[in-house]
Amino acid sequence: MLKLTIFNVILLLMIAALLFAAKRMIKSEKGEKILFLVCAVVTVLFHYSSFLFLCVSGGDAIEYLRETPNLILPIYPCNIVMWACLILGLLPNRDTKLAALLTDYIFWFGIFSTLVGMFANVDFINNPTLADYEITKSIVAHATLLFNLLLLPLFGRIKIDFWRSMKHMLLSVIGMYAIGLYCNLMFRVLVSAEKAYDENSMFIIHSPFEGAEFLRYPVIAAIALVLYFILFTVLDCIKHEKGERWFDRLKKKTG
Repeated sequence: MLKLTIFNVILLLMIAALLFAAKRMIKSEKGEKILFLVCAVVTVLFHYSSFLFLCVSGGDAIEYLRETPNLILPIYPCNIVMWACLILGLLPNRDTKLAALLTDYIFWFGIFSTLVGMFANVDFINNPTLADYEITKSIVAHATLLFNLLLLPLFGRIKIDFWRSMKHMLLSVIGMYAIGLYCNLMFRVLVSAEKAYDENSMFIIHSPFEGAEFLRYPVIAAIALVLYFILFTVLDCIKHEKGERWFDRLKKKTG
């Protein structure tokens, strides 16, 4: 794990340097949009790099897809964050309700999921080596995704708004659950119930933690919403003066 930690610290330092450079060099909204979209595309290309290499080298790309189903369906949370970044980057108007939802989801949820994907990378834990491209690719792809979502606060796209943030996280939790149900259904219908159980999209069918079977998606999502409630309340208290915080305003409306 020390090797993984050192590698990730190096990646974080690189991300910090690139963010500093982006802040100094990008001065227009058009430039911000282009950089965000380019980073989203780079992450997708990293994700599919082995498959693309097999396609051009004459390898068995179809078999690789069978062995890597998250290239076909967004099985894991970070898969959804990755595609959400690409969708947000392609939106012509960044000031719509959809853009606001994607922005909050990508940032607030993506921070947690990308850091877990880097520092608790399952592929590395199962095979602790950086000599395997598949393992290194997985870690680096999470790092490029982290850089992508950190561009949002860098360019002032993140709003500290308790009600907006909580609403968007609730919608995100529901959306992820729907996507997980769809993925598991596709595996069940197109392959088998055993395949659906093994892939366990969004941890809906069973817990990812041995000995803690109760920690399936509904429980994990409920815990996450409580933590987000606490986080957004703290941020609201930091940003607003006493009397202007969300609970103060709620008290005024109901009292």
